[in-house]
Amino acid sequence: MKTKIKVSVEAQSLSQIVSSIDDLLIQILLYLPIKSLIRFKSVSKHWNSLIDDPRFCLLRNPNPNPAVGIFFPCSFSGFNPWIEYVPFSGIKSSNPPFSKLGFNKRPSDIRIICSCNGLLLCSTTRDCNNLASRYYVYNPTSNKFSTLPKLDGEEDWISSQICGMNLAFDPAKSPHYKVVCIRSWRYMYQLEVYSSETVGPWRKCGEPFKAQVIFQTGVYWNGAIHWIMNGFRNSLHSWDSLDSLYFNVDDEILRVMPLLPLPDASNWKSNYRFWESCDHLHYIIDIIRSSISFNVYEMRQDYSEWFIKYRVDLSPVVAAFPEMIRSNPINFHMDWRNRPIYAICSLVRGEKDEDSFLVLNIEGKAIRYNIVYQTFETIFEFVGAEVEGRERFLGRIGYQYIESLCGV
Repeated sequence: MKTKIKVSVEAQSLSQIVSSIDDLLIQILLYLPIKSLIRFKSVSKHWNSLIDDPRFCLLRNPNPNPAVGIFFPCSFSGFNPWIEYVPFSGIKSSNPPFSKLGFNKRPSDIRIICSCNGLLLCSTTRDCNNLASRYYVYNPTSNKFSTLPKLDGEEDWISSQICGMNLAFDPAKSPHYKVVCIRSWRYMYQLEVYSSETVGPWRKCGEPFKAQVIFQTGVYWNGAIHWIMNGFRNSLHSWDSLDSLYFNVDDEILRVMPLLPLPDASNWKSNYRFWESCDHLHYIIDIIRSSISFNVYEMRQDYSEWFIKYRVDLSPVVAAFPEMIRSNPINFHMDWRNRPIYAICSLVRGEKDEDSFLVLNIEGKAIRYNIVYQTFETIFEFVGAEVEGRERFLGRIGYQYIESLCGV
């Protein structure tokens, strides 16, 4: 009996020593799964402060941190709306981060606007283009969210519309995030910024300006939000505008990016967007989803030029999925032709180039396609992908899921 008591006391003493040595405790905590860390925050106030410390968050999930999965929103919200989580491992999760965004009493009213280094920017779907919308920053790993202050209607901008909202967050630089709002009125645009550090109202940045870019699909990279040119040609088959823009959230200066590599003159209309992954900015020309061979461009860190990073050939995928070839008219003036029907939903960089892959949506299947080796696998099949003849999940974009302990 005496020996048992001695062991118990020694064990308790060792436990106290371990708990008091923060460095040792942190090294142990770093090896735990992220969901376990969230549970262990309730062990004590001391453990909670250690795990919530931005320095620990960065040690546990260094930036750039690769995405582990992707969120696919339902294509239309009128029928049992939900968000499907697709893990890149191909192993269906029995406990996904979430399926609905319940920030208010009506989860169906919430949509994802963008993802940025582990955080999601969300808004109410109702009145999403005006000042009545509510906006939220959400961490799906910790299931915590913050409600942003309402935008004011001041002076002549009281009747303005919201034409873009973008999230800027780099945990390697700061535990705080910023949200950039673009408002339009009478063909002019005004930038406003909210900072989680000051927790104050929205603040105007710079003077109103003109632009022809797609503000809805802004991408954060290299300390700035990037907006791509509108990507349409006018009736004379010349480009309406060639300028893509970026806004540095630190010095709050709006600049023009180097010109994009443009498609041939025969391609009268194109769809464009930027893609960011692991601190790399990419650009893909997707000619009306009609090409199985295309280039992936990357921007140099100093903004000196775009260069070809990958040459993609989807021929092996077409051979394996003949259903992605269907008769599809380009427009009603042209003949019916066989065109590949697919969506590029995400581009993910690996630690090595040969680990980089695309996520494709083909006929209700999520396909992981290795860009270098041209190998592929089906990582997810959407249940109920066809509803009344419409493809529920054949959307253009998926939102990357990056595990993060950062607060909101």
